[in-house]
Amino acid sequence: MEEPDPQPDRPDGPPTDPPVDRAPSLVPGAVEFLTLGLTLAVTIVVCAALGYLVDRWLGTSPIFTLVGLVLGIAAAVMTAIARVRKYL
Repeated sequence: MEEPDPQPDRPDGPPTDPPVDRAPSLVPGAVEFLTLGLTLAVTIVVCAALGYLVDRWLGTSPIFTLVGLVLGIAAAVMTAIARVRKYL
């Protein structure tokens, strides 16, 4: 009596598909550094825009725009330090 094949879907012989060429991967962390500039710019612009909106709402001079700008720069610097510190 013949035993059943334990893997009936397995083709006999070597695989017929050609090997797939993969693109070389980026250096680990490269994507994070590539997005760092955009993240810093967005952080500063959003904080300054929020300060501008508060100034318009309260009818004040550019006090809150400047406060938002300073807070945005501080947040951007802290973000940059936190991201770069992982790789030092």
